[in-house]
Amino acid sequence: MKQLNKIKKQIFGDAGFSSDMHMEKEELQIFRELITDHWLTTIHKFYPNLSEEAKKLGIENYHQISGKVEHNKIWPKTSRVLPQHSVDIIKKLPFFFKLKEEFGDFTISDIYDTEQHYGHEEIYWRLVRPNVSSDIGPLHKDKWFHGAFNGGYGMFTEDVVTLKVWIPIYCEAGKSGLSLLEGSHLREWPYHIEILDGLPKPIPDEDLSNVGACLISTEPGNLLIFHENILHGGAINLGTKTRVSAEITLVMPKVPNNIKNSYNEQLREVNSL
Repeated sequence: MKQLNKIKKQIFGDAGFSSDMHMEKEELQIFRELITDHWLTTIHKFYPNLSEEAKKLGIENYHQISGKVEHNKIWPKTSRVLPQHSVDIIKKLPFFFKLKEEFGDFTISDIYDTEQHYGHEEIYWRLVRPNVSSDIGPLHKDKWFHGAFNGGYGMFTEDVVTLKVWIPIYCEAGKSGLSLLEGSHLREWPYHIEILDGLPKPIPDEDLSNVGACLISTEPGNLLIFHENILHGGAINLGTKTRVSAEITLVMPKVPNNIKNSYNEQLREVNSL
């Protein structure tokens, strides 16, 4: 229990994130199979002639055939949200019970693409090919996106907080993964909302490329859990394999007062500088 308490303190304390939780090999393999099956189903739907080649190569070598498909057309986020029956399997894996033990009562968000998909909990995956900058997103805070939904009124109530669980499924540690800025949940950056591709998206008012966000070295199955206010974004894949990662948004009651008050005091102090 001491280890689990440490994780919660890291996320709601100074760091804003933790990389201390790991999957076992067996559950990582199950997760990989669920995502690969979903990937192959989409490949077969649009390019049945590539099905066998894709199956033989494996999802971690997707970049070897990506030039034969319309990548942006077949991989919008809606094509990468796992079906509910796969989510139900994931919720029975040991790491999920570790999350429950650590964070207590939480739900998985069913809000994505500005809508609430009642009963379909969102666990989605991402493909990041080697040296393809368009496959990664810019630095942002999840809280910005939450606030952009519902006409700017937000999709979550004020009495809850969200945490992101980012899971490297296929990843070359130190060469690909997620970048984040430690402690950035204690500071705010101004931003505005623009409608891009029909969806509201937050755009920071200043250049964030030099704020000091760093790649967190994570092996496959090494969970990266972070606060909704942490500044993060994808890192250019400098490896030789396609990076495959999964994301889960946990929704829970706001943190206990003793941790929450410490967080708010730090936030006020930093913003007053």
